[in-house]
Amino acid sequence: MDGSRAEGRMAAESGGEGRVHARRIPAQQRIHLAAVLTLIVLCLGAPLQAQSTVEFDPSITQEEFTKFSRLIAQGIYASPVHPAGAAGLLRFDVGIAITAIDIDTEATYWQRAIGEDFTNEYGNFVGVPRLVVSKGLGAITVAGSLAKLGEGVDVWGASLDMPVMGGGFLVPTLAVRGTYSQLRGLDVYQQKTYGVEVFLGKGFGPVTPYAAYGRMRSDATGTIPATAATPEIVLTDESDINRITVGARLSLGIPKLVVEATQAEERAYSVKLSVGF
Repeated sequence: MDGSRAEGRMAAESGGEGRVHARRIPAQQRIHLAAVLTLIVLCLGAPLQAQSTVEFDPSITQEEFTKFSRLIAQGIYASPVHPAGAAGLLRFDVGIAITAIDIDTEATYWQRAIGEDFTNEYGNFVGVPRLVVSKGLGAITVAGSLAKLGEGVDVWGASLDMPVMGGGFLVPTLAVRGTYSQLRGLDVYQQKTYGVEVFLGKGFGPVTPYAAYGRMRSDATGTIPATAATPEIVLTDESDINRITVGARLSLGIPKLVVEATQAEERAYSVKLSVGF
């Protein structure tokens, strides 16, 4: 009996936590819980979505453009919102993630880039909802994401997790994650982000807490079109930003809920509800 329990715990920590936990919760209850979690994510996402567009005021300064670009970089950063590590060839995960960033929408750096027509009903938090798909490839895990920010404006992203230490019954998982994202569809603003982070995580039954530290690079270009009185102005910014992340994943068999907090240019919070095996 003791051996069976130990094997169950080892399976949970090596990626089988969903199967162990699934046998303890009836299927009908898991369906109800998944529905509740879906409502939570939708309720969080609805007020965070803001409708506006980027249009730089000629009075914007380089310092203000840099601040704006660093915040947008944090919002479009293609984190898959889950613990880093390897996954088997049969593992996949599809979910909706939302990243909410604490932004002072009354500050000049925001007003001179977005304008007064920006609407948001959730205080100073501005959110970016996106679709995230992850797939295990044995020794690595790859993920892709897509965010729609408006008519013809989207963000494509990808990440790759490579384990350094696979983890086990007593040993945590140590992995490196590389990340890339690109903002597309805006004539006056282009941006790419790159990131490298080191993750440390450990499963305890259905819960996997994790932490990460790394660096993100933002490469942004803004254009103020020429007018009859002024020539075209091009603003650029290349910034390197530290990222510190803590999070936890709750596996309920097929449905999974992940929450994490990141300190970079500003504090950001992410939540992801997904299904997978």
